[in-house]
Amino acid sequence: MNSKFIQSIKVLLFFVFALILMNCTGKNSENASKEELKIIEDIIIDSVWVANKVSFALQTVGDKQFVAYYDKNRMMTVASRELGSNKWQKTTLPNKLHWDSHNYVAMAVDRKGYIHVSGNMHVNPLVYFRSEKPYDISTMLELNEMTGMNEQRVTYPKFFFNNEGDLLYSYRSGSCGNGNILVKRFLPEKKEWEVYLKEPLFEGVEADDDRAAYHQFVKDSEGNFHFLWIWRWTPDVETSHQICYATTPDLINWKNAAGESVSLPHQPDDEKLIVDPTPSKGGMSNARYRIILTPDEKPLVGYIKYDEEGLTQFFLANFTNGIWVSRQISNWDFRWKFVEGGDQMTMGGVFNFIGFSEDGLLGVDWKTETGKSGRYVINPETLEVVNANTKFKPQYPENLYDRITGHPEMSVNIQNDRSFNANDNTCYVLKWESMGKSHGRHAPEVIPDGPISPLVLVAYN
Repeated sequence: MNSKFIQSIKVLLFFVFALILMNCTGKNSENASKEELKIIEDIIIDSVWVANKVSFALQTVGDKQFVAYYDKNRMMTVASRELGSNKWQKTTLPNKLHWDSHNYVAMAVDRKGYIHVSGNMHVNPLVYFRSEKPYDISTMLELNEMTGMNEQRVTYPKFFFNNEGDLLYSYRSGSCGNGNILVKRFLPEKKEWEVYLKEPLFEGVEADDDRAAYHQFVKDSEGNFHFLWIWRWTPDVETSHQICYATTPDLINWKNAAGESVSLPHQPDDEKLIVDPTPSKGGMSNARYRIILTPDEKPLVGYIKYDEEGLTQFFLANFTNGIWVSRQISNWDFRWKFVEGGDQMTMGGVFNFIGFSEDGLLGVDWKTETGKSGRYVINPETLEVVNANTKFKPQYPENLYDRITGHPEMSVNIQNDRSFNANDNTCYVLKWESMGKSHGRHAPEVIPDGPISPLVLVAYN
C-alpha cells in the first residue's frame, strides 16, 4: 500500500465531516463562483427495486469507492470500484429487504480498511456483515453480532467516526416509546466491538415516561459534535416534542449551548438542553428539524411546528445572550394533519438549508403541500428575513434531479458520499428513483416485483 493511499485514508477519517460540508453539500459554503457545478461522470451501478423508498450508502476511500444498496431482487448488495473505472465488483449478501422504509442500509470502511454493513432492521435482531480482508467486498462475512448485548431489537443503525479515527456504531435498542440510543466502538486490531458508552446517549426518565429520542449531528472544524434531537412519546409522529441541543468532542464529555457541563444519559425535560419546549401534538415532526453551523460555528436550528393559530410554520432558533431564541420565519396558511402514524401523511411543509452567502446570510429553500415554494434569506444573528439579492453556491448541479425513468409516481433520490476524495475537488452522489415511503404495517399481502430503477453514481465539480 503506497504512502499516498495511506494519507488519503487519514484525511478521510479525521476531516470527513468538515470536508463534506465545505466541499460537497455546500452547507457552509461561500458565494457561488461564475462557473456552475457540472456533472462530469455518471455510471450505472445496478438496477434496484424501488416500490418502497429506503436509503443507500456511498463511501469513497482514497482511490476506491464502495456502495451498499438493495438490488432488483431486494437483496442487500455491496459494490466497489477503482476511481476512473466503469467496472463494478459486486457481492450479494444473504439478506432480503422487508417492506419498511425504516430498513435502510448503512455502511462504513474503517481505518484498517474493513468494510462494515448493517441494515434492514425495524425492532429486529442485529443484521451485521464485515469483510474478512481490508477493502475486499468478496470476503464479506455474516456475523449478526457485535458484543451480543442489547442487539435483539435494533433500529436506526449509524456508522460514524470520532476524532481519533475510531469507527462508532449507534442504534436504538427497543422501540419508539421504549428505546434507548446506544453506542459501540470497533477495535480493528482485535476485530472486535466493545461498548463505547456505559450509559445510553438518550433514554426516558422512568418506566412510565420512557420517551425515545431522534437525533442528528454535524461536526465543526475542530471535530466537535453538535447534537440535535427531538423526543417522541409513541410511534405516532404527532407526539414529537421538545427539541434539544448539546455538544461534545468525544461523546463522553458534554456541554450545553451555554458551556455548562451536562452528563449522560440525556433525558426529557432537562431545561439545560431544551431549544424549544413545544409539547406533544404541537405540530412538530421527528423528520422536520435540522441543525446547521454558522460561519463562526454557532448552532442554528430549523424546524416545523404549529403557530399560535394552529397553522404549520417554519421556525428558526439560535442561542443569544445566554438563552435559546426562536422566531417564526414563514407565514403559511395551512395546518399539516398527522395521520396513520406519519408515513401516510401529506407533504406538509419542507425546508432545506442551502448554506451561507459570502456576506454570512443563510439561504433556506421551502415548499408546502399547497403548491407554494420559495427561498428565505435570513440574518442568522437576528433571525430576520432580509430582502437581499444574494447568490448562494449551489449544492448540486442544476440537472442532477433530471428524471431517469419517467415513471409518473416516482421521484429522484440523492445520497451523499460520506467521504471526501482528497485527490481533487470531485464530489460523488448516488442517484435513483423510487416510490414514496411506507412502513411495515402498510405492506401489501404480496410484495410486487417492481418498479425497477437504475442506480447511478454521479460525479460533479
